[in-house]
Amino acid sequence: MIVFHGGFLPESFASQPVQQALIQSFCQNHNKAIECLLEATATQPEPSMFIILGKIQMKAKKTEDAEISFKKAMKLLKTSAKTLPNTFEAAEIYYLTGLCYMEQKSLLQACDAFSMAIRLHSSYPDAFYQRGLCRMQLGQAKCIQDFSQALALCPSHFQAYMSRAAYYGSKGRYSKAILNCNEAIKILPNSVQAYFYRGTLKCQNKAFKAAIEDLSKTIDLNKICILAYYNRAVSYHQIKDFREALKDYGILLLLELNKEINFKVLINRGLLYMELDDYANACELQAAYIQTLSVSTCQSTKLLHEPEEAVRSFDQVLKLDPVSVDAYVGRGNSYMEKGDEAGCKRAQKDFLRAVHLNPKCVKARICLGYNLQALGKLQRAWSQFTVAICIDPKCHAAYAGRASVCLQSDETFAAFQDTNTALKVDVSLNQPVLPIWIRSQNKLLNESAVINRAITNTLLNNIEEAKEDFEKAVCLCPFSAAVYFNRANFYNGLKQYELAEKDISTALSIQPNDALMYKFRAGIRGKLGFNKEAVEDYKQAITIQEQIDSM
Repeated sequence: MIVFHGGFLPESFASQPVQQALIQSFCQNHNKAIECLLEATATQPEPSMFIILGKIQMKAKKTEDAEISFKKAMKLLKTSAKTLPNTFEAAEIYYLTGLCYMEQKSLLQACDAFSMAIRLHSSYPDAFYQRGLCRMQLGQAKCIQDFSQALALCPSHFQAYMSRAAYYGSKGRYSKAILNCNEAIKILPNSVQAYFYRGTLKCQNKAFKAAIEDLSKTIDLNKICILAYYNRAVSYHQIKDFREALKDYGILLLLELNKEINFKVLINRGLLYMELDDYANACELQAAYIQTLSVSTCQSTKLLHEPEEAVRSFDQVLKLDPVSVDAYVGRGNSYMEKGDEAGCKRAQKDFLRAVHLNPKCVKARICLGYNLQALGKLQRAWSQFTVAICIDPKCHAAYAGRASVCLQSDETFAAFQDTNTALKVDVSLNQPVLPIWIRSQNKLLNESAVINRAITNTLLNNIEEAKEDFEKAVCLCPFSAAVYFNRANFYNGLKQYELAEKDISTALSIQPNDALMYKFRAGIRGKLGFNKEAVEDYKQAITIQEQIDSM
């Protein structure tokens, strides 16, 4: 076997660009491989060349470039009638394009691409499987049909069995999920993934002894599978085998855990010691639990979904540590989760205490800013976000918050500037963990920043820029009714009623009980001359509003 080091190849390969590119790609020199093929396609533009180029670009994580290459291949394959032939090559191009869309999180477009691949080549198991994955992520029940068809075409499709198991497991149909794991294990007898998931399903199905067997097999195959140790510890705990449970909890604490798992291990081991009447160890673990308690950890537990219980927990923390900034911020967030005015006012007091204890705490400033905005105190909210920016000029959340306040105050240009800055800031660096109530208002901050900029560009009459921002917002957040509603409003203002009707219909498919959106669609349909449909929408809007008023 000949091995070429440092990316150098013999001169004899220079006349064979495809072979040269494949070898460079095999050596992980993807950029050199791409250069070879770009030169080759310039002189010899054939579909097969563009397909190979696209595949290498996908390996190099250049999915947008790969998508362009596959589209060029499609264009070359089309006949004089401008239709693609029913060949596997044509189907593969659509399949690969679908993978690019999935990488870009454009699930609807990916689903369409896989459907085209299936239409051109009906015996394509991977296309059925990938379309099934798209549909499962889109929440469509017919994903199961795609997985089943993939298995009918290829009975040894391991991932299709595992995906079908995941679907049934998510619906609480544990027995059917376990049966699919059984089939997957027949295909790959030493699969860590299959044994772990089957063990977890058995645990959820309360078959704890059977779960322990599968989880033990998982650990035999992978000695550092943290979740297998955790689930096995829980299973031992449930069958009262405290010694084995303590052993697994102990192993977990020796491993490098993330805060969420560490938090749960400390709680569970503390509860176990209490069952054993070993209160000394239980108290020691309670102290460790309190030490690890923080806002970000609470968001990972059920506490924040039960605000009253969360408030009581933070009360206990504050009794032990009256100057804990995180505890005040955490309790304030729990009050905000209640969603009423009294909760907002109590939260404000906690956020103010946190700021008083640590004036440079960006997280407390941002939470206080959103709290003041929720209470309609826009100037004070703006001040808090501004102080947060002064403390940390690279805080994405602070710019996004101030932009939303500016937009609410009709300061469109200032909102535009802050939104642009928010989008330029690297979100991955030192950003504060924000509570759920803020994220529910602002979805994810990067997405809300794009939406805010799109709305601002609309108000400033920057039509092309607004279009680009709305497109980006849809890519970032394809299941947000607010994105489609705002874009429908944008198209309505441009008198592009067909596009407006399409977007508002998509918004209603995501959020079907919104009277305002039905009323808006009725107006658009009236302008399009769809009078019967417009009347139906008005009736639906009235029905929904009457239901809300009667509650």
